[in-house]
Amino acid sequence: MEVTMNIDLQKLQNNYASKLGVLEANNTLQELQIDQLTEENANLKKQLEDLKAKQADTAKED
Repeated sequence: MEVTMNIDLQKLQNNYASKLGVLEANNTLQELQIDQLTEENANLKKQLEDLKAKQADTAKED
């Protein structure tokens, strides 16, 4: 008994390309989110340092 598989190679290739495109888009989005979070983290660290400095100055005045 011979089993023949009818695979539409074009459909398979399109499906693969589509999934690959989604993965690449997700990767790009994640890279952008990492950049934004890194920048936000740096800003928060600076704010914390500024608050610590202000607190130290206030403590000196008291």
